[in-house]
Amino acid sequence: MSGTGNMMHRPTDNRSASTNRMGAASRTSTVASSFVVADAGQCIGCKACELACFAVHSQANGIGASVGTVSVPVLPKVYVVRTGEMYVPVQCRHCENAPCAHACPVQAIRQEDGVVMIDEERCIGCTFCVLACPFGAIEVSPVYRAGHVVTQSGLTHRANRVALPRTAASKCDLCAETENGKPACVEACPNHVLRLAKGISDSPPEPRREVFFPRL
Repeated sequence: MSGTGNMMHRPTDNRSASTNRMGAASRTSTVASSFVVADAGQCIGCKACELACFAVHSQANGIGASVGTVSVPVLPKVYVVRTGEMYVPVQCRHCENAPCAHACPVQAIRQEDGVVMIDEERCIGCTFCVLACPFGAIEVSPVYRAGHVVTQSGLTHRANRVALPRTAASKCDLCAETENGKPACVEACPNHVLRLAKGISDSPPEPRREVFFPRL
């Protein structure tokens, strides 16, 4: 009797296992990353992309479109690098299997709709993400608010006891939180060197159908 009882429960157990497998597949479906591509052969090194990036990401510091409004250090999230006679903008590639996110010990890095984002409030400035990034696209810099540097609570300079600035990781976020959602560097480039490569979302997997044949 006990053997018959186990056989009667098998269909229910199999369906449960199948449901669990489909749930795992649904959770692991991904959204392909978007990123900005640069044509190094056409870049003239004018750094208009750096200034546009800085202006867009410094709204909390009252930075406008004119030079007179700049009251904090210019800290863009894209950098123009010179290699020999060529220039090329370098910024985050928004890796689908982002090593920076794996390295972060406080889960301050996450992916939202294909964009790798850093939670500045959660970041502790440990630089693990900087070391993990294969492109050198992340840097740790002081945090500014309302035109003033944010200081760390409880951490002071040993000699003069002055509070030290709070630091956090910073990198390209594809201007995800701006009104139009378009990267400012792409729109500002006078030579059309930069373009946005859009990732395509994976379609959710088709649920596996189970077919039960009648016993003859």
